[in-house]
Amino acid sequence: MSIIKEKFKRKKKEKIFDLKIDVKDFGPISSGKIKLKPLTLFIGPNNSGKSYASMLIHSILESYVPTFPTDLPRFMRRHFFAGYLDRDFSLQQLSELKGIIGNIKENKEIDIPKNFIKKIIKKIFEEIYEKRLSEEIIRSYACPLNELVRVGKKTFELGINFNSYHTLLVYQKNGVKIKKYPRVDIKIKFKIVESYRPIINVQESKNEILIELSRLWRERESSKFHHLQIMDIISEVCVSHIFKDIAKPCYYLPAARSGILQGHRALAASIVRKAPYVGIERLPEIPKFSGVVSDFISSILTLPEEKSPFYELAKDFEKELIKGEILVRPLDEYLGPEIKYRFMDTEIPLHRASSTVSELAPLFLYLKYTIDKDSILIIEEPEAHLHPQNQRILAKFLVKMIRNGLNIIITTHSEYLLEQLNTFILLSKIKPKDRKELYEYTEEDFLKPEEVAAYVFEYDQSGAGNNIAEIDITEEDGISQEEFLKIHEALYEEAFRIRKSLNNKD
Repeated sequence: MSIIKEKFKRKKKEKIFDLKIDVKDFGPISSGKIKLKPLTLFIGPNNSGKSYASMLIHSILESYVPTFPTDLPRFMRRHFFAGYLDRDFSLQQLSELKGIIGNIKENKEIDIPKNFIKKIIKKIFEEIYEKRLSEEIIRSYACPLNELVRVGKKTFELGINFNSYHTLLVYQKNGVKIKKYPRVDIKIKFKIVESYRPIINVQESKNEILIELSRLWRERESSKFHHLQIMDIISEVCVSHIFKDIAKPCYYLPAARSGILQGHRALAASIVRKAPYVGIERLPEIPKFSGVVSDFISSILTLPEEKSPFYELAKDFEKELIKGEILVRPLDEYLGPEIKYRFMDTEIPLHRASSTVSELAPLFLYLKYTIDKDSILIIEEPEAHLHPQNQRILAKFLVKMIRNGLNIIITTHSEYLLEQLNTFILLSKIKPKDRKELYEYTEEDFLKPEEVAAYVFEYDQSGAGNNIAEIDITEEDGISQEEFLKIHEALYEEAFRIRKSLNNKD
């Protein structure tokens, strides 16, 4: 546990999530730029790279802070990887650190040299991107990095930009390497204070951090252990300062969520049955799951009992969409809970429920038990198996989640969903009172254009890949639906030609 006082708590008014990603020659994606907003939409034909982009975003966010295990207390998650410096690197810096601390006079502040801070920050970014992000991408896609290079190319590039910190990453034969480091301007000071308590206090302003050491630390300054602790503290305050606005838990609902949820107990039972034979007989190879699927299975098997901040919203969502509720019945420590659908007074196993119920059940469970506010939720094709009217209701609840502090990324093929979201963008121009009285919406049923980003994934005619292009969003027209209009025009023209041909025969 961190010995620094918890001081990076969420503010009442959160900043708009600020993460920009440039992608080049990654998987099926030729090139594209993505800027995340409270609601980010990926639109395009099948096999165009929407899931690749979604999983890449998930991998980047997971390299900052782990989302699972869910039993880790929420207040500890930001400090789960507090020690970003490996021990060998820290040991190499001890003599310089000892000299810095030795020059501190009591109740006087002293600046840590910029070159010393620069070395630490460089090492932090290498640890996060070259090591952790590489490992997370391999885990998420369940394949080596070289298989993610676009066909016909030798390397891929990723640009990651947040809070004006821009990093350029390039895949090489020995892994992902930083080609361009971000410029980080942080001033860190030490101060010895008149206290014998073994506590270090950290005070932070915009670009300046003051680390107050008690007398006890001065008296123990010859101890290698205490110097290593100070190195960890410097690392932690740098990480917190740089990543505090971007290090958010990220939850992923994959396209296969319905089938996984219905079969999770059978999968767990199969593993448990084979466990006694490990080391005795050759077991069949377990098929590979992508990291997002593995995380989803793990989250269902270990659903926490604690209700999430979205619990009541999810209950309203259930009542309106499925006219019942999704229940979690703990049955076995090893096989995980049984998920049921209660309609009226009858409990129905999920595999016997309708496709709408089984498709929405994972979303209900995440909202009720797993997701925290100010997190990111990625949903692949949330409209799957939903009637157009239910897609309208789904859009309404997506907006309510955003209004309550959730950032959402979705892949979609649904023009109904987009049209309803456009209505909420239009409602942002209507007075809150009129939304309720004239249009039968609530005062919170609106989306500002600046809260929404939409991207279309299109085939690149010049090469084997897809480009990502941003879609214009305005208060008047909302999200452009040109992608779907092309299909409508093609269908109309085809039907027109057939009718014309039939009329000529007559």
